[in-house]
Amino acid sequence: MRAGITMKLTPRGCRNVGGNVASAMEELRKEFMDTFVPYGYKPFWPTGLQRLDAVTDKLSPNLQGRLIVANSFYGEPCALRADVTLGVADYCASHFEPHERPHRLCYTERVYRRPNSPEHNMERLQLGAELIGWEGEGADVELIGLLLAYLNKLNCPKISIALGDVSLIQLALGKLPKGYSSALLNCLETGRMDEYARIVQDLPHSDMREFFEELPWLKGNFEVLYRAASLLGETGEALKPLKSIYSELTKMGYGDFIVIDLSLVRELDYYSGPIFDAYFEDSGVVLGGGGRYDTLLERHGMMGQAVGFALDLEKLALNMNKRTTQAQKILLWAHGNTPSSVMACADNLISLGYCVEILWRERECEPAELARIKGCDLLLDLSKKSITDLHSGDEAFLDEFLGR
Repeated sequence: MRAGITMKLTPRGCRNVGGNVASAMEELRKEFMDTFVPYGYKPFWPTGLQRLDAVTDKLSPNLQGRLIVANSFYGEPCALRADVTLGVADYCASHFEPHERPHRLCYTERVYRRPNSPEHNMERLQLGAELIGWEGEGADVELIGLLLAYLNKLNCPKISIALGDVSLIQLALGKLPKGYSSALLNCLETGRMDEYARIVQDLPHSDMREFFEELPWLKGNFEVLYRAASLLGETGEALKPLKSIYSELTKMGYGDFIVIDLSLVRELDYYSGPIFDAYFEDSGVVLGGGGRYDTLLERHGMMGQAVGFALDLEKLALNMNKRTTQAQKILLWAHGNTPSSVMACADNLISLGYCVEILWRERECEPAELARIKGCDLLLDLSKKSITDLHSGDEAFLDEFLGR
């Protein structure tokens, strides 16, 4: 912070994002749109406020408790946007007729939620995509395949997809006494696996007991699905969607990026089928995830299927490796030249693949020091028509540098 400035405009829990992180986020956003838009996904900009009476019955109890409440200018009780998917579903339900489905939308936006301890930030930047109102097979594969195609373009550590299915967990839990099923579900959702193991040991003997004993370790490749099928018996039919998705993505060349995780659970009253998490393979850090949410669609008065995902844009940007082929940056010192000639010079340099930042200052200064502070590689003194390499110190005439 500059000396003498005491006012801070940003409240606790909120942040401005700039500098290299913001630049990386913009690159990620552009690459994301370049991946999804050619497949019919249209950019979507949701409202920042959502009516409280319209969202509370469509969110999980956990997310309901994290809403940040406010009033609109007209006195309507509202919440800051906590879930972009709600806005997508509402938009599709209110703007289109059933025969116009399916709808494909993609976005980069902030969401606002009360932080869970030990976190303190109440806003997150997300990028995501939604496929609304389709029927038949293929949409899960389309969305996950495009996500993997996007992630594989990025200069970052390897990102993998953990694939599960909440409908399978629902079916298996439904075969247990209610007290056991709710306790086991809570342990899976919160990651309390020691308590989970104790509850499983107390289960009455049934066809499902062995399945729940092995569930935390049912992770890996296609063989996991065969093992689960043998444990589930007739309930194993519920594995069919996962088998299909895994098989098709493997045919597309993504087999090494997918891990079956049958213990993956997320908001059973929100999701309704296959779900997935995207995570850095080396660290296990989760970037985000998504899945099928047909039930949410029904709450908006639409029948059909829906699938979507959201990733933490800032977390992804912070893990990007610096590009080795990044364009060189020039600080162009105008030094008394007319603005039109300076802009013409900058346009020419940019057309040659350089990034240019202009210094209009005319009084004596230390442009080389400023150029280094700004991360520039070269300093162009337009009055002298000379350019200096700030790394080696070599100086050349501009025409010579440009090979004229």
